Amino acid sequence: MSGKPVRPAEARTRSGDEARSLMQAAYGRRFTAQDVPRGGAYVIRHFDAAHFAYREMVLPAPLAFAKEPRDDLVVVRLAAGRARRVHGRQQGTFAAGDVFLGHVPGRPCSGSSVDLHASAITLPEALLARAAALADPRGGRPLRFTRLTPVDRRHAAHWERVHAYARSVCDLGTEAVPLIVGPLTELLAGAVLQVFPNTAVGHEPALADSRDATHSTAVRATAYIDDQAHSDIGLADIADAAQVTPRALQYAFRRHLGTTPMTYLRRVRLAHAHTALKAADPVTGATVTRIAAQWGFLHTSRFSAAYRAAYGRSPRDTLHG
Repeated sequence: MSGKPVRPAEARTRSGDEARSLMQAAYGRRFTAQDVPRGGAYVIRHFDAAHFAYREMVLPAPLAFAKEPRDDLVVVRLAAGRARRVHGRQQGTFAAGDVFLGHVPGRPCSGSSVDLHASAITLPEALLARAAALADPRGGRPLRFTRLTPVDRRHAAHWERVHAYARSVCDLGTEAVPLIVGPLTELLAGAVLQVFPNTAVGHEPALADSRDATHSTAVRATAYIDDQAHSDIGLADIADAAQVTPRALQYAFRRHLGTTPMTYLRRVRLAHAHTALKAADPVTGATVTRIAAQWGFLHTSRFSAAYRAAYGRSPRDTLHG
């Protein structure tokens, strides 16, 4: 994963021509847009990271577009207004509260919106293909999304939680360190494959994955985590190091350690943060927030709760002790 920071930016305009240019630059589509009546404005906030982009859009006037095939996927969360999408035989009309695929890789699409207030996460096809290969290493089937909407309400709710986390990371702006942005990218790709019906992800455990979930697998994985906890690693990296699939890795941790690989990684990083707090001098500018972020903990309050549960005192007490 790249360590490129997230860079937030915002554009506002009342001009339909300017709005069309902004949207075309963001999505590569041919847009038509109308000037906004008095009191309104097009607003586009965007955060471009190494392997994903997050955008929030307020589009108060009717807008339409057509798009040639491109190698990216866009997941839209509609907060207000109405939208329509057409991807060949797949099409749908959406309202406030809906989550849907606004574009899928390799297909032309068209659509329209009225009084839209939405957010969108864009992921490249290569990232999704990598996640699909890890999820189904023996399948060999091309990745194709078979529906524009989530599997069910439970999966839609899962995307809401992932979306909220992505937004909170983007809000950090340039403070979003690689230990946070890298795993988030993998999380987004994995969540898309779990939430939206596709040809790559099934739900039945493979026999080989169960067979590979050995104690030796868990040992190899924990040794890798212990050695690389300071690096931008995720589930796929740990599985590669243990020479098994991510699913087999999860089975091994559950079976032999009673936890998950990512929970174990967080525990190791918490221990490193504990060591850093004990060694730090607040006089030099060291803070709990900075040390927590260095070890991949985005929310200081959650870090403090986890730290207190593990060490019986607050991280601030350790820093100033």
